Amino acid sequence: MSDMKDDKSIGITRRGILKAGAAAGLLSGIAGVGPFIRTARAAEAIKLGVLLPKSGTYAVQGEQGHNGATIAIDDVGGKILDRPVELVWLDENGPQTTQQNMHKLIQEQKVVAVQGGVSSGDVLAIMPVAEREKILLMATGPNATEITGAKCGRHTFRIDLPNYETVRSIYPSLSKHGKSWYFLYASYAWGIDGYKQMSEVLLKDGGKVVGADQTPLGTTDFSSYILKLMAAKPDVVFLGLGGGDMTNFLKQFHQMGLTGKIPISSLICNDTDMWAAGPEAASGVYPKIWNYTGAQNTSISEQFAKKYQTKFGKPPESEAWQDWFGCTAILAAIKETGSTKTEKLLDFLESHKFEGYKDRPMYFRSWDHQLIQPTLVAQIKPKITSQYDYFDIMAVAPPKDQPLEALYGSKPETECKMA
Repeated sequence: MSDMKDDKSIGITRRGILKAGAAAGLLSGIAGVGPFIRTARAAEAIKLGVLLPKSGTYAVQGEQGHNGATIAIDDVGGKILDRPVELVWLDENGPQTTQQNMHKLIQEQKVVAVQGGVSSGDVLAIMPVAEREKILLMATGPNATEITGAKCGRHTFRIDLPNYETVRSIYPSLSKHGKSWYFLYASYAWGIDGYKQMSEVLLKDGGKVVGADQTPLGTTDFSSYILKLMAAKPDVVFLGLGGGDMTNFLKQFHQMGLTGKIPISSLICNDTDMWAAGPEAASGVYPKIWNYTGAQNTSISEQFAKKYQTKFGKPPESEAWQDWFGCTAILAAIKETGSTKTEKLLDFLESHKFEGYKDRPMYFRSWDHQLIQPTLVAQIKPKITSQYDYFDIMAVAPPKDQPLEALYGSKPETECKMA
């Protein structure tokens, strides 16, 4: 009681202090003179969503991709527009789960963009969400042609190579071995589309499909399929497998004494698939988006590889490069526009050329949002002496005397009709 009397005697009460504080806060908001409030807002993190596998067939690629994105954040010192950048990584493990996680990133985490996606089926499931929510989706790892083809969308950009392009980049090397081919491919969007793309090229060139099998994602036993292809006696085995499926196939192909006896290729190749198969089982020639060794690398790519090696204790593979570049592209758009607004980011990406990342400038084609870039033709080394260095780069497609878009198809061929 004595304390209250003392307060009143000098005209101050606790209720009065609270009222005064509230009034001061209101005035500072109205007059724009709240430096503390403005500083707090400026320090809010810019959140980027990441959808990559944490489990399942492509879990290793998911880890590599997330690691690559963290290097992109490190490259800008962890900040953009004087605000910290935060990656929010949720699982990509089937279309339904991935779609749910896309909603969580947008609605709960309030991310300004989403990147990732190894499975084409998962990416096709979240593309409509990106359109409805009007948020940038940087699809870093899927290959199905329709992503930047018949099902293209205004808010989706793709880093990885479409099947349409990879089959045309590798076919000249494979056709030298003969034109009787056996196909083995995963029974979802990527594998099915890849079989369609390559079989059309083969048949148009007078070739023959002597066998074609779809395999469930996550297949562990390929022996029955390998027996069938042995009976067909193909000149080439062309695969639409990735992740653990590719590794399991190569190991069992080797166990049956076929390594090096029948040429092998696939729609695309991940280093981690070969590392897991081991030097004895790894074989073939493949289209490849990037390789951490080789004279084709620029200084920027070499610096990325060194940073990754230092931070994670092993070299980066293709998925790491894709997510590093995808995150780098998003950050560049935010920095150059001074904004996180989706429309400004889209406009920037549609008009910007990214120089120094490969030996020719790369760019997103404005009418389908496909990243136009060179492709490597990579062959497994005849003798592997390193734990990680498995590939010799045989060629870069298309050759420098041809335009980069030569292998990507025209607007009518891609069937993209973007709103």
